[in-house]
Amino acid sequence: MMRRRIPALLFFALAACSGGDDDPMTPRDGGTRDTGPTETPRDGGPRDGGVIDSGLPPDAGVLFSESSCAACDTGCPGGMCLNTQTESFCADACGDDLDGCIDGYTCFDIAQGMGTPQYFCVPPGATCEEPATNHGTSCYGDVSACGPGMDWCEGDYFALGYCTTSCAGGSACPPGYTCGVGDDFITPTCIATQLAGAEYCGRRNDLELTETPCTLDRECMQGLVCVKSEPSLPGVCAPPCGAGCDPDKTCRTTLRGDVCLSRDCACHGETVPEGTRNLMAEALANVDMTRCSAIWDTFAFANLPKDLLLDPYRLSWFDDIHNEPLRGPDFAKGVVRDLDAAAEDDGMAPPRRAARMVERLAELIDFPANGSAPGMLDPVEPLTEAMVDLINATGGNPDRAAILADAADVPMDLQLALAEVLDAIRRADAKQKLAVPNANNRNNLYDFGAAFIAPRADRFGLNVATPNTQRLLNEDIPYGELYGAQVDLLDAIGMAALHRFAATPSTTATAAATYVFVQDTPIGRVAISDGENGVHTDDAPDGWALLVDLGGDDLYRVPAGGNVNATNSVSVLIDLSGDDRYGYVEVPHPLDDMRLVSDAGGRYTPTAGPDEDNGPTSFSETPRQGGGRMGTATLVDLGGGDDEYRSLRLSQGTGVFGTGVLVDDDGDDLYLGEAAMQGAAAFGIGLLFDGGGNDERRAYQFAQGFAYARAAGAVYDVAGDDFYFLDPGDPDAGGDPLYYSAQRPGRANSSLGQGFAFGRRADFTDRAFMSGGVGILVDASGSDRYDGSIFVQGGGFWFGTGILADHEGDDAYDALWYAMGTGAHYALGFLLEGAGNDTYGGALPRVNVTIAGAHDYTAAFLIDESGDDVYNGSRITLGAGNVNGIGFFVDNAGDDEYRPRTAYGVGNAALSENTDAGNARRKVRSVGVFIDAGGTDLYEVNGMPPEANLGNDQTWRQAQNMDPAINRNERGSGVDGVGESTLHAR
Repeated sequence: MMRRRIPALLFFALAACSGGDDDPMTPRDGGTRDTGPTETPRDGGPRDGGVIDSGLPPDAGVLFSESSCAACDTGCPGGMCLNTQTESFCADACGDDLDGCIDGYTCFDIAQGMGTPQYFCVPPGATCEEPATNHGTSCYGDVSACGPGMDWCEGDYFALGYCTTSCAGGSACPPGYTCGVGDDFITPTCIATQLAGAEYCGRRNDLELTETPCTLDRECMQGLVCVKSEPSLPGVCAPPCGAGCDPDKTCRTTLRGDVCLSRDCACHGETVPEGTRNLMAEALANVDMTRCSAIWDTFAFANLPKDLLLDPYRLSWFDDIHNEPLRGPDFAKGVVRDLDAAAEDDGMAPPRRAARMVERLAELIDFPANGSAPGMLDPVEPLTEAMVDLINATGGNPDRAAILADAADVPMDLQLALAEVLDAIRRADAKQKLAVPNANNRNNLYDFGAAFIAPRADRFGLNVATPNTQRLLNEDIPYGELYGAQVDLLDAIGMAALHRFAATPSTTATAAATYVFVQDTPIGRVAISDGENGVHTDDAPDGWALLVDLGGDDLYRVPAGGNVNATNSVSVLIDLSGDDRYGYVEVPHPLDDMRLVSDAGGRYTPTAGPDEDNGPTSFSETPRQGGGRMGTATLVDLGGGDDEYRSLRLSQGTGVFGTGVLVDDDGDDLYLGEAAMQGAAAFGIGLLFDGGGNDERRAYQFAQGFAYARAAGAVYDVAGDDFYFLDPGDPDAGGDPLYYSAQRPGRANSSLGQGFAFGRRADFTDRAFMSGGVGILVDASGSDRYDGSIFVQGGGFWFGTGILADHEGDDAYDALWYAMGTGAHYALGFLLEGAGNDTYGGALPRVNVTIAGAHDYTAAFLIDESGDDVYNGSRITLGAGNVNGIGFFVDNAGDDEYRPRTAYGVGNAALSENTDAGNARRKVRSVGVFIDAGGTDLYEVNGMPPEANLGNDQTWRQAQNMDPAINRNERGSGVDGVGESTLHAR
């Protein structure tokens, strides 16, 4: 038996695109090191409009499968025993058919240029260790095309099936599979959980026969018809709608009439009225696809290691939406509608509206907010008794007499109102300790948890590769308790109706703030300031639990509204009126330059020039202005003043292992920050809710609706002409390259914001993957401007989901790369634009992957509902799928102008990497769809010949490669005409 060691280079050659240095103690993770599409890549030669293969049998069943991942002691028939540093396994020889390996395996030259080529089928990640890699490969009729150990071809009775094993007798199924009844309705079988919804239709082995597969009516029970729109999938027996549909089904129009279909089977039906041109169906049919095949099927994931696909941080709904992307817009609109409903001014105070948003965000990240009932208030001495209860509950010894004397000058109605808030603070502290009962864990999460998005000066962070840390982050923390604490607090503030107590200053002079009530507690200071124009500078060594200012134009240099340590579990700042300035004690640093002045944290001092990871970034460690850090932090500004917010990091509605919320009810406001700001979160919830006014928000990174793992970060702006700015970092455009980008070193920042989510990519390091969360930015009205750099404006990275929804107004979007409804590496990105004449791109360099460009198993959408719009595209743009990505662009109305920088866009797709013969990626589709559903449109596409038929009232198809083995899976399609796109922004 022959044995051969696989060269170390193999592990890198099989990757889709490279990762980067990812020290487990250094949370500078992955995304900023993506070396995906380069700035000036070749476009792959002439477009090929040849016949696209349907992917149906007999494509299956002719693959190498004798030895794949068999144990070497079997003798490796027809193959060789390969060795890595940790394991040995059999591999089939594939020298005569480089594309013949079973799904997911790459035909690889293990000689690596040293001597005669030796091609063998190598499994994903070059490992055969559990989880087993042979599950999920394609089969038809029997298991002859399956690898060793596979004894069942599941779901192939009416269509292509997948290889799996039986689980009779209690045999365990590998990760990603669960034991169920096989398609014979008898045999216990390991059923894939990674299937797209469309694949489940007719394949759930329904013993009650409510959703059975079929190809002909005679295979259905009497009264049912067989609905089958996609050749590669089973049809389904469905009842006509005449008698009404069951609660779990909806009536949909199909080629067999109106029938009741489940959610899984909905792709077989349409929603287009009779006589209306169905542009989506046309665009998909143009590349031999249907709504049911516009998915990533189970075979598409066969080339990916199972630990990558199944990390424990994945949000529960993500795979369901991602794997059947056309479900995505309705999902994103549902999220936005819920936030819209919470934001409606129906008499509910702004803090209570923010509470409803926190509830929805908590549900979205799988930990519903668990609130608690208010305590009983003392009607005689409410403020005193609430303070006594808080101090007792937090481990202190209250001096009741001193508190009673201090409260004597506080009006009774204000005492009653603040007692409600103090009771909620007491309950919030209890929830922090319930969520993380061990004080050492609380301190460690406080000290090191924020390093995911705000790296420490010593560069240390949580080591997420250790079992103890993984267990703590995934199993031991009931995050819903932390979210319930914020909901309780916001509701209490809203119910207290504190605006009643807003005071008018008696003079225009400004002096040190005067406190009419001050008491210290174990979790921080509680104080009430008068209504004069005050400067808040008093030091509270244990932080601020509650600071209420009754009015005036105030300046805050204290971190009230931010958890300054783990003991300061709750921090609340409420200002009732005035044009206020929220800042900090400034400590100038030589590298501040034109940036925000530093605080005591200082800045990083670069030593090696532009090759370093970053420029002189802030090392501020102090949360402020709704900066939640291992606790609950809230800032509520009422009275509609024109306010200014300045902080460096972890502020202005940011939550890390907790919640941070900033509520500003109105006014023309200025928000200035650097990183981890303005609706950002990691392992928590961050929310910035602004009720109106022409606002300006400026930052560099992790801001304006950003989420890391297990998190939701959101900005909701009700009204006004707003400016959202994440410094592009391009010096030629006046930018400050501070948070360096691997895509454009020294000429761009990695923005990661404006509705963007980011996860931890670890395929080249410790393999401790962490799927991203949900980043959301919703602007309900006004003519707004969005400027950014890279990874921005409705997108995701590494299983993250980003949503940017702008409902109306003449808006402008601009950025460099991965922007305007895009993403990379198994992500979801949505830019939903409503009414208005909008402009996309143009002022900044149009580099790459913008405007519904999708890279590497990402589903990306840009949907513009109406208006005369201008689209200045880059490369991989305007409905483009790159490296197995799926991009959808839809403009539903208006006279529009399209000007992409290259021909790789406007309904185009390519496998621009991994095109070498034998690479498993060649078998996975890349899809780009462009639809313009109305108006008279102008197309100016660089490099596009006239015979391409790309233009107004035209239909076209595009691909990038001449090699038919690749071209058949490059599905680029465009339709311009009057009709129904089936995708809408609202």
